[in-house]
Amino acid sequence: MRGVTDGMSGAVAALRQDFLARRPVRTASLIVTLFGDAIVPRGGTLSIRALIDLTGALGIEPGAVRTAMSRLVAEGLFERRDGGRRPRYGLSQEGARTFAAAFRRVYAGERQPDGRGFRLLVLPAAARKAADMAALEAAGFRPLAAGVLVAPGSAVPASVPADAFLFDAVAEPAMVRRIATEALGMGETVAAYRRLADAQASLLRLVEASPPSPGEAFVIRTLAVHAFRRAVIHDPALPEDLLPADRPDIEARRTMARLYAALVAPSEQHVDAVTDADGENLPGAAIDLTRRFGIG
Repeated sequence: MRGVTDGMSGAVAALRQDFLARRPVRTASLIVTLFGDAIVPRGGTLSIRALIDLTGALGIEPGAVRTAMSRLVAEGLFERRDGGRRPRYGLSQEGARTFAAAFRRVYAGERQPDGRGFRLLVLPAAARKAADMAALEAAGFRPLAAGVLVAPGSAVPASVPADAFLFDAVAEPAMVRRIATEALGMGETVAAYRRLADAQASLLRLVEASPPSPGEAFVIRTLAVHAFRRAVIHDPALPEDLLPADRPDIEARRTMARLYAALVAPSEQHVDAVTDADGENLPGAAIDLTRRFGIG
């Protein structure tokens, strides 16, 4: 059994090292994952002290957490609540709307069935300067030509510059396939989901062989969800009929569902232990967390 235990601690250390080795370290993005996954279902607010203690298990330094939260507040995704000497944070109204749409894709796998329709966003020079390209990419838009972005017909951009033009378009099947492959990165998306499924399957085998401690379960859960969320964000929401018959996205989702269900109980114990020690006393989850990532 020692070899399995060593394997668990080694896997947890490797997950942390892999995240921290990415440059730049996306502390704000990881906080978004942690908040959406573990805090929003349990009241949605948390003190900065408790957040620092939770992220410490993930290898994040307190200063990086404070800097990231300041940035997230400045960007309008979070807001600081009245907490006296202990600042508390929660989602802003805009952040709640953004989370609701993003996490429907992450946890429920919303995807359009029909791939004939596209959206074209034409950006004249003035609009290019004003465009939030990161937000447009997150909505599924990819470059098609100079000043022109294309996305699946289901894409809903968070904001469109005032001088831009947004069109709905229809193409023949052969052209649809070309656009999906050459502009929307269908091949890259498929490969990413297959890599993700393999990585999550390895973690699942380890977790099923030897249940992790609450702290280990929290680290694996958070970083596994973060990896899944990153895959979904970079997936331009290609419709079902443009994906291979074996549906690598569903394979990855099924594996993630099993892994997540195995980690929920012990990881929630860790969240309780950390937040209770900080005087938070979070309410129980308002949803059945074990049903996340389910296939409808």
